[in-house]
Amino acid sequence: MSISGCVMQVRLNNLKMALKCITELQNATNSPSVWAQLDEEKIDLIEKIEDTECQISKKNSQEI
Repeated sequence: MSISGCVMQVRLNNLKMALKCITELQNATNSPSVWAQLDEEKIDLIEKIEDTECQISKKNSQEI
């Protein structure tokens, strides 16, 4: 795996950890407005995770 591939894996891991934290915060809140803000953050993170996974997949297929 190339250095850029490792960097992408680290980025993916960080995004997944952030999603987990946001989900835990959302589960712990009682405020509807805070819950909605966190939900928007989750949607953004999920899109970034999907994009990063796609980039990793493309890079892996090019290296083969």
